Amino acid sequence: MDYIHQTIDSDSLLGIFNVPASLRNTKVEVLVFPAGGNAIPQSSGNSAFGCLKKYADPAKIAGEKGAWERSVIEKYAKN
Repeated sequence: MDYIHQTIDSDSLLGIFNVPASLRNTKVEVLVFPAGGNAIPQSSGNSAFGCLKKYADPAKIAGEKGAWERSVIEKYAKN
């Protein structure tokens, strides 16, 4: 899919778009994609939640409970 990505001065868009006052006199990023049903890539519907599950070690999961607390005690117990 071809597209255009360019950073330009927002004042050059005033005749083309209704540029909000907060964006005037600044540099803006412009992305141009072809119109159509497949112009923007669709996500697979998967979330990041659980994406590393295949690397989990079930034997270590029980030891994770309280790991942060133990680490803090170990680090600052000498103070």
